[in-house]
Amino acid sequence: MWQRGNSKSREFQELARQEALNAARVMVQEKRINSQKHDTIDLHGTTVAEALVIVKEIIKDESSAINNGKPLKIITGRGSHSQGQISILKPAIRKALVEDGWVVGSWDAGLIVHHKRT
Repeated sequence: MWQRGNSKSREFQELARQEALNAARVMVQEKRINSQKHDTIDLHGTTVAEALVIVKEIIKDESSAINNGKPLKIITGRGSHSQGQISILKPAIRKALVEDGWVVGSWDAGLIVHHKRT
């Protein structure tokens, strides 16, 4: 009997995770639309897991533009609101993109995706 409850609990946790991811997607897209900087992604307010999914989705959609000389700027923040004042998004996003073959530059509050390694 307790196993059924455990299964339901996992189901609701997954639902909550999906809803949080959808809300994060909307937030990031609204920031892009409102700022009219379509070459910039502002990840403030997202978790590492949400940010990784969102960045990979956007890069997949915009990879040809990025590879044709239109870099993508990713604002991860400096970590001012993170424990220890150290950004947790920046190293996680950089690592994932480099592993996916992207050439990634850095600036104090984020990253710049230049192109895919050849």
